[in-house]
Amino acid sequence: MNVFLAVYRREIRAFFGAPLAYVFIGVYLLLTGLATWNLARFFDTARVDLAPLFQFQPWFLALLAPAIGMRLWSEDLKARTVDIYLTLPVSLYAVHLAKAAAGLTVLLAALASTLPYWLVVSYLGAPDHGLIALNYLHLIAQSALFLTISMSVSALTRQQILALVLGVCISLLLLVLGLTPGQDVQSSFAPLSSWLRGYGLTDLIKHAQRGVFLFSDLLIYLGMIALAVLTGVGVLKARRNPSKPLWRYWSAGSLALLILATPMLRNLVTGSLAFARIDMTGYQLNTLSEGSRDLVRSLSEPIELTLFYSESIGQDYPNIRAHAERTEALLRAFEQAANGKIQIRTIDPEPFSDGEDAAVLQGVSAIPTEGIDPLYFGLSGRNLVADEDVIPFLSPEQDNRLEFEVASLIARLDSVSPARIGILSGLPALSAGATGSDRSAIQAAIERQYQVSWLSEDIYSLPEGLNAIIIAQPRTLTDYTYYLLDQYVQSGGRLIVLVDPEPVMYRNRTGAAALAPWWEAWGLSLTTDVLTDARLGLPVGVASASGQRSVSQPLFPAPGPREFNSEDFLTANLQQPINLGAPGYISYLATNDFSITPLISSTEAPGLLNEDARLGENLTPITVRDLTTPLEGPLAYAVRISGIMPALHTEAPEPALPDDPVLRRLAMAETERHVPVQRGAPAEILVIHDTDILFDAFYINPQDGSTMAGNRAFILSALDQFAGNPALARLRARPPAIRPMTRVTDLRAAAETEYLDEQTSVEAQLRTLETELQSTSPEQAAALQAEYLTARQRLRQLQRDFRETIDSLEAWLRFWTIWFPVGLMIVLGGTVRFWSRRLK
Repeated sequence: MNVFLAVYRREIRAFFGAPLAYVFIGVYLLLTGLATWNLARFFDTARVDLAPLFQFQPWFLALLAPAIGMRLWSEDLKARTVDIYLTLPVSLYAVHLAKAAAGLTVLLAALASTLPYWLVVSYLGAPDHGLIALNYLHLIAQSALFLTISMSVSALTRQQILALVLGVCISLLLLVLGLTPGQDVQSSFAPLSSWLRGYGLTDLIKHAQRGVFLFSDLLIYLGMIALAVLTGVGVLKARRNPSKPLWRYWSAGSLALLILATPMLRNLVTGSLAFARIDMTGYQLNTLSEGSRDLVRSLSEPIELTLFYSESIGQDYPNIRAHAERTEALLRAFEQAANGKIQIRTIDPEPFSDGEDAAVLQGVSAIPTEGIDPLYFGLSGRNLVADEDVIPFLSPEQDNRLEFEVASLIARLDSVSPARIGILSGLPALSAGATGSDRSAIQAAIERQYQVSWLSEDIYSLPEGLNAIIIAQPRTLTDYTYYLLDQYVQSGGRLIVLVDPEPVMYRNRTGAAALAPWWEAWGLSLTTDVLTDARLGLPVGVASASGQRSVSQPLFPAPGPREFNSEDFLTANLQQPINLGAPGYISYLATNDFSITPLISSTEAPGLLNEDARLGENLTPITVRDLTTPLEGPLAYAVRISGIMPALHTEAPEPALPDDPVLRRLAMAETERHVPVQRGAPAEILVIHDTDILFDAFYINPQDGSTMAGNRAFILSALDQFAGNPALARLRARPPAIRPMTRVTDLRAAAETEYLDEQTSVEAQLRTLETELQSTSPEQAAALQAEYLTARQRLRQLQRDFRETIDSLEAWLRFWTIWFPVGLMIVLGGTVRFWSRRLK
């Protein structure tokens, strides 16, 4: 231990007593800042995510670590001070490890100087601290590995530059092995490719980026570091014992065999310890949720899943490649949790192969690429009775829905007969006439998972075996239809009702009125006025005096998790906001007969836009704010009703039978099939005072089809709970991995509010000035024109102030992450230099 500490102190003094360490750390910080802020455009991503920082760090460490390690033995060899260690009876392991610890201290200081980035993202929002900590742990391991490799090279030569070049080359080679170019070159000889990949760090880095801590990764790092240390000490022992060539040959041969066997040993460790893993992400994105585990544990029959992925083509698309790796890892997790009831196959559908034919036959989409051949990336499944189902394309944009989509596929294959849903709709978003691509995304998802029976507004009986009914803005209902629906409720049915006071996407305002008897019986009051919310408004583009800009529209609120009922099973798992369009609100009276629970609410400061105020108005964000009457909230957009509901009918009304004798007899036969409910059973009812929630335009990005809000997840989760597999409901709304810069968002929202208030005032002033300009003398007109220009300048100044605020914030963050650490290194280096001179 005395030898270790003595050598460690000597090397630390050599590093920090001279400008060497400070120069290295300063250059490292400047390169890191340039890459993070300028190349990866950290601030422009608008995410509290340090991926822009971490993606370059292995490459920088592959340069910095050899620069630190090149002198640790080469300098001693050149000065012949190495003879002290070789001739004295000291352990070369202790000396070598002490030098390594000193070099690692410098590297740790360099990594520590990047910690302000962690503080910055914590200031800007809520980052995934577990993911960040894991990436730093991997960087420390990579630093130690690259350092010990460069030290082994340094022990071979007294030329520091040569040691640097060789150390950098070997370190970069470890990073390159396994990447796309390396795989392409090695693809002609698969065994060699697999063997070379066993030396690469690519897989380990990807595990860190995904937030998965594998115990096998730790052992791989430690094993490779130990191998590098053994190599370095072996070189030193050969120098200590130059008269024993046989021993040198034996040691060199043993090390060579160990190095050659590294890929095999690595595969053995990885396979044996595949179960030993910790999901470090805050939302447990890499762990099967409890719903998935419950689903696969209850499988009634074995299921085979086949992943079709064009690996050679997908390598050219980083998002596809990363999503494919996540998909395969998730499928393996399903396989492991199913205890043998799920088998996974992977097929690479190369052009003109049997694999491509199988992909086409099973319905996997052929995605056009920049090259000649298409990309296949889909998942098909089959059960024992040869039922087949498929996910045609696994879109990277739908990453947060991946687990649900796979679990849903498994559930459909395991279900002998899917649940039956009845739909009575007066909206095109749920329409019996819509087919194929004309269907809304919600309707397509319902029809894919459930048997759907379309109900009309004039029926004589309900289909048998309905597990749930959706009623969406019906135009009118006959008395007998209403009676049948009420009987369904009395029987303990599950009902989802959507009505809207001001439908944006489809002008049909009769829905709430058609169901008025229910509202009265259930103690509900559904307003015909629109509930606005300035704090929750979706951004829309508006024309202003200084051009087009994006402002929040209170007419389109997007309540998020803070506005959801976190204790109710219908909303507890929702993580994304739900986009609404001119919704109403629901008030209710407390009752002991059944319970009414608000599920989605406004903020504490909503507004009321009544019907008279909005008629004939161009409802821009500014006019909405002008016409809105403030209310005290929160108020409910959606409620759940549970319990035995009061009956509307003591006896069945007379149905309106057709005049045609044949149709009349058929209708009467249908009415006779109905058996009246004698005693009510507890029902579950979801009432939503908005129908625009169903339309794709409100939550799906038309450019790439990605989901921007949780509208579909909310509706389908309710169906899962009411009629389907409750395990699926816990999966639909897993939180997205993207974490926004909430501080920047709040600054933008505050600036928009200030801008809109000022714009309202200025535009009113401009209208007054324009009127006065038409009836004033030339002398007065000049003064009014000057006042007019001043008013317009105030609007432009507000925009400039906001931009300057954001630019100032970015500049300060750059200062604290780049220049402050660099300046601190300069001050520390100068201080150490000053005191060292004084001591001399």
